[in-house]
Amino acid sequence: DGKIYDAYVLYTKGTRGRTFSRLETFVHRILPDVLEQQCGYNLFILGRNDLPGEAVVSVADETLQQSRRLIFILGLESSSCCLLEDTSEQQLAMYNALIRDGIRVILIEMDEIQDYTHMPESIRYIKQKHGAIQWKWDFSEKSCSASTRFWKSVRYQMPARRKES
Repeated sequence: DGKIYDAYVLYTKGTRGRTFSRLETFVHRILPDVLEQQCGYNLFILGRNDLPGEAVVSVADETLQQSRRLIFILGLESSSCCLLEDTSEQQLAMYNALIRDGIRVILIEMDEIQDYTHMPESIRYIKQKHGAIQWKWDFSEKSCSASTRFWKSVRYQMPARRKES
């Protein structure tokens, strides 16, 4: 299908001097460890796979077109501040998911989010249509095993693995 990446990972980055270490630990350490190392998927994470100095919008646009899924990771911080700012990367991802390509979205909640009313309408729509997978773990050894229920749910929504010839 001409796609390079199995998933484009999108998450809210810390703004206004905040650091969301739990969310960033999940995105940069646990997610690649399980999905890439244990399951053999190829992920694109902005800030890890792009080159310094590249235009974020053009990299995001190119990479989203080369991806089979969009993994959108939300935390409690997401509902209070960062999603309301709606970065160009988030807007482009939602445009690709909902209008242009119809790329399938996997919504992961790092914390139980009770109230989606302050979220953008696109996120509320995706939550209603596809639901969300909730991370209920700490960052222990057991939670990083691909055989847990959480990772099985994520892998179920990921594209089928291709056979290497």
